[in-house]
Amino acid sequence: AFKVPLKKSFEWRLAPDERFSPLDLITQVKEQKEELGLIIDLTYTTHYYEPMELPDTLQYCKILTMGHKVPNHAIVSKFKSTVKKFLRENQHNDKLIGVHCTHGLNRTGYLVCRYLIDVEGMDPNRAIELFNRCRGHPIERKNYISALRKTSGTRNHHHMDGSQQDWMKGPVGYAQSPDYEDADYGPQNWKHAPRNFLLRRGGRSQKRKHSQIWNQNLITCYSEGNQACSPQHPPSANM
Repeated sequence: AFKVPLKKSFEWRLAPDERFSPLDLITQVKEQKEELGLIIDLTYTTHYYEPMELPDTLQYCKILTMGHKVPNHAIVSKFKSTVKKFLRENQHNDKLIGVHCTHGLNRTGYLVCRYLIDVEGMDPNRAIELFNRCRGHPIERKNYISALRKTSGTRNHHHMDGSQQDWMKGPVGYAQSPDYEDADYGPQNWKHAPRNFLLRRGGRSQKRKHSQIWNQNLITCYSEGNQACSPQHPPSANM
């Protein structure tokens, strides 16, 4: 999990050491001798960066997910199916899945935990604790935590299989989005989330224990104090 990378048009608002682009993300993952195979973008906008900035070998899936509200069944199903499809197709390699919303905390944490609970059969409290520990910052939204704790913690095999979906198209496919301009937090809150990201291994890692499935070698990738919205045009509430 990581904060959203930003395209060059945002750089004038940031100090040089606060900038983090899609290229920076790819470079820092490579420096850790890892390879990203899929990015799942949960932001409720297409303004932060363009999928075309990503390598052709890196799959990209856009799942429009409104902030503050608990993701609905359709979004949860899309997320789980996307992860399962990728793992099934990459079972002979260790490519990573990267997941981000605006800060890589609340929407990201909720959906990662839902996968652990629904697919891996993990206890909800353990899933929350594992995400919080690996991410280095806890899921903050109480309605997300409450919803997670109400889930059963038993394996659910009834969600839609990835092969039935056509919304992830090609190496870099994404769902078109209207010009949404809403944000998960105001500019003053960007510094609250840590810079780490937590990446899901594909392939052989499926056979590892839960504590080994989620990469705990957290990678510094996005400077604290980053203000990605201009003071004159602060974001609204849902991105």
